[in-house]
Amino acid sequence: MAKSIRHTRRAFTLIELLVVIAIIAVLMAILMPALSRAREQGKRIVCMNNLKGLTLAWMMYAQENDDKVVRTRANQTKSSLDQGWVGWQFLNESREEQLEDLKRGRLFKYNNDTKAYRCPVAPAYEGLRTYTLSCVWNNGFNRERAGIYGAQKSQILMRLSKVKQPARRLVFADTVGSDQDAMYTVQYDTPEWRNTPNWRHGGGCNFSLADGHAEYWKWTNRDKTVDLAQRSEAQSQATGGIARMLDEFDQSDNEDLQRLQKATWGRLGYVPSQ
Repeated sequence: MAKSIRHTRRAFTLIELLVVIAIIAVLMAILMPALSRAREQGKRIVCMNNLKGLTLAWMMYAQENDDKVVRTRANQTKSSLDQGWVGWQFLNESREEQLEDLKRGRLFKYNNDTKAYRCPVAPAYEGLRTYTLSCVWNNGFNRERAGIYGAQKSQILMRLSKVKQPARRLVFADTVGSDQDAMYTVQYDTPEWRNTPNWRHGGGCNFSLADGHAEYWKWTNRDKTVDLAQRSEAQSQATGGIARMLDEFDQSDNEDLQRLQKATWGRLGYVPSQ
């Protein structure tokens, strides 16, 4: 009679299990930041594609309207005389009301994808539209608002073909907070931000330019751009106000701000400090 062969299975010891768990923990610590960066880069690309799509719609509008660009400020009424690129997005609006804000904008005819109007990293409380159009384009009737930014009426751009160096002129910005009028503002003649810049894409922001392409700008000044923007947005949320940049620093040497002002106005309207 043949003897049965017994196979014994050796179990892991406690020490071996602890070693395996430690190795897995180390691998997770190495991989998680890389996965997080990859996920953020994917969302950044989606955001840039959204901006490109809106800029294409903006250019198509000009082509069909005798070269005149759409008005920057949002529609405040439902009147057909309003020419804003989107409708005014009031605070605490319902989703249905926000959809109507998008649909009555002059660009919805050219880009009716509602997902293209908001950044994928924006929190839900910021609504269905988080992108804004630069204040330099067709800003109000008779360009009267130029003086608010320390600029001249002639600096408000009304026609697309008149733009010099379109690859350097800002169109849409990926912003944070409550921008009801859908317009991104920055001063011309003083080193002042006005609207809060975005930092959620790895400490940087996406923009589109007048030739149709989009760019990612990594902010270089942590204190005067990123940290200050975060505190500004936190304050606006705490008070329920409109997002505005706090005035805590002398910004005359901030290259981040200067880059944005040059892209908006074509040049600086002041002499920066060295």
